[in-house]
Amino acid sequence: MCGVGAILDPAGSFPEEVDRLMLAALRHRGPDGEGAATLGPVRLVHTRLAIVDPLGGAQPLRSEDGRVVAVVNGEIYNHLPLRKALEERGHRFTTGSDCEVVVHGYEEWGTDVFTRLNGIFAAALWDAAAQRLVLVRDPLGVKPLYWWSDGRRLLAASEIKALLAAGVPVGGIDHVALDHFLAWRFVPAPRTLFAGIRKLPATSLLVAVVGGPPRVSTYRRPPAAHFQDLDDQELAEELRNRLLDAVERQMMSDVPYGALLSGGVDSAAIVAAMAQRSSEPPQTFTIGFPGAGPTLDERTAARRTAELLGTRHHETSFTAGEMADAVAQAIAHLEEPCGIPSAPVLLELARFARRQVKVVLAGQGADEPHGGYRRHQAAFALRALTALPWPLGPLARGLARQAPRSPALRRLAALAGTRPTTAALGRLVEVAGPDLRRRLTGSLPTEAEVERAALVAEVAADVADRDLVEQALYVDTHLWLPDHLLIANDKMTMAAGLELRVPYLDLELLRFVERIPGRRRVRPRRGKYLHRLAVSGLLPQELVARPKHGFATPYERWLRAELGAEVERRYQPGAAVTELIDGEAVADLVRAHRSGRANYAQTLYCLLELAAWVDCFEHGYPPLAGAAAQAVGPEVAGPATEPGVAGP
Repeated sequence: MCGVGAILDPAGSFPEEVDRLMLAALRHRGPDGEGAATLGPVRLVHTRLAIVDPLGGAQPLRSEDGRVVAVVNGEIYNHLPLRKALEERGHRFTTGSDCEVVVHGYEEWGTDVFTRLNGIFAAALWDAAAQRLVLVRDPLGVKPLYWWSDGRRLLAASEIKALLAAGVPVGGIDHVALDHFLAWRFVPAPRTLFAGIRKLPATSLLVAVVGGPPRVSTYRRPPAAHFQDLDDQELAEELRNRLLDAVERQMMSDVPYGALLSGGVDSAAIVAAMAQRSSEPPQTFTIGFPGAGPTLDERTAARRTAELLGTRHHETSFTAGEMADAVAQAIAHLEEPCGIPSAPVLLELARFARRQVKVVLAGQGADEPHGGYRRHQAAFALRALTALPWPLGPLARGLARQAPRSPALRRLAALAGTRPTTAALGRLVEVAGPDLRRRLTGSLPTEAEVERAALVAEVAADVADRDLVEQALYVDTHLWLPDHLLIANDKMTMAAGLELRVPYLDLELLRFVERIPGRRRVRPRRGKYLHRLAVSGLLPQELVARPKHGFATPYERWLRAELGAEVERRYQPGAAVTELIDGEAVADLVRAHRSGRANYAQTLYCLLELAAWVDCFEHGYPPLAGAAAQAVGPEVAGPATEPGVAGP
């Protein structure tokens, strides 16, 4: 697990100092070593967190003749069979690194190699023969990759701050991206909040040939045909065995590893699988919230799980008083707000776990393909709801506006009789509707709503022949998960030099899951039906019977107390963020939420993050901006009068 960077600069306009600045910005992702290579018009940089072949796996990695050179961030879980196949074809490996298969696989299969990889990865590869730079992001987007180009030059890196360190010009804030964030709580690829800096989407390739513009394409493929002749018990047994195999693959490590453990079933099943497939009891790590009650403070439940499964357990705590400072620290590493209140808590947990291990497995990624959210239940009713005839549709929408305490009900009822079903999937995850977004920003970019509908339609087209429930599961997994939960997980754990793996999203396992009809995975009022059936064969009944509960924080309660006051403070007149958001509108939301008249917790947390982001990145990234501007000069860094990120 590492940080990667690439500079394509045929004219040589970027000074050598930029390599060092990018490495410095990425060093927290790879504190164990660094490497760089200049290859004609391209420079590659790499910081290393040594996990597989710690002594011999330094990067950049090269082909036998030196014409293919790559830097890779991630883990390739199926590298051993790929290595064997490539050696049989005559390729010679010089390290034990799992990532070396990327170089030799590219020699053998070209960019098709990426369709053969089961892993989490983002890579930059230089093909000297074709004079092209290839960038790639893994199928679920577990590893992020950002890029900037002016048509002649291109820079890419694992994190935005490395591009800011290099001095790429940022043209203020992207207001379409801002509307995406306020609606969905995250900015979907290819946009970022930084105008001019883009995210490579999950399952995507970017190819930039010297002298030509970069071109982005997807290598995502629709799932294979449904299973037809297996009953639920047979599917559950096969699913359980494949989960065990996935966990075993993802325990691949030459350094100590463990697991993050909450009080829920998903993380418990991962730990149980680890215990079955390892000769040593796994180490587990939990964080809790003193005084929050047993539902939110999961330390007691996690402790009981650890006792039943025989782990070496460690726990720590987090309080309301730490949240404001923790949000600011988290945003500096997130680089874009993500609307996930558990992100600052995960940063603290990652720092705690890093004292003992370098790698953790986690239970994220079970809800999306298996139907664990309320919106998946809503998808069962959505077709009928959107087909309501007039005047029942307007009546239902009017009722939705009268349900201020239930954001989920507001979202669902607001769709009554209004939209085609695929577009409605995008509305199911909106935390702030059009009226609220206009109230906060004073405008409503029509381009943003059209773009969100197009993103949903593009992904849903892979399963257009399947019902709406299955489309909802697929869109959740392949659109919302990569740039929301997974990117936050990566940034928070890598900030601590800790690698996080997600076995539920193992590619071989997921391909199997997506062949199961959606209505067999999730049923009305029975979320994650088949998943629970499968893991019941791994866990004591006491654990299987626990109600669903994801990694959550008491943030709604905190927003009615000191955290709500912090939101108001950040939106006082004169604050930089009020150039983007109406401070009085924010104060109205805080008052309504604190009084209990309405539930605006999700929106208020997004606004808290946005204010922290503006404070951190208003003038670039403070620890780097000054040095970068001096090193790169005005040609690359932009004119001195260029507005900051928070500018109009």
